Amino acid sequence: MPTFTAPDGTRLAYRLRGQGDPLVVLPGGPMRASAYLGDLGGLTAHRRLVLLDLRGTGASSAPADPATYRCDRQTDDVEALRVHLGLERLDLLAHSAGGSLAALYAARRP
Repeated sequence: MPTFTAPDGTRLAYRLRGQGDPLVVLPGGPMRASAYLGDLGGLTAHRRLVLLDLRGTGASSAPADPATYRCDRQTDDVEALRVHLGLERLDLLAHSAGGSLAALYAARRP
């Protein structure tokens, strides 16, 4: 499973599934690994899903500072993933509680 390093040094993991343009997917939660999303009902036939395991879930490490579990602090993780993937911009999809993180990310990085 591929990984990258968040700005605070936490090692984060993500899954790649499907073909096509990348679509970054944030799982719901709280504290739920992205594996449950599967292929999002066949979306992998049209898009390459980048399924992020949020900090402390799935294959991602727990952070040294528990305060970084806060949704508003995880926007930096999404940005670090964008940079890691080499994307100028990203398409973002979120499920359930991941919607708050997606909205905060979009507000901070329109």
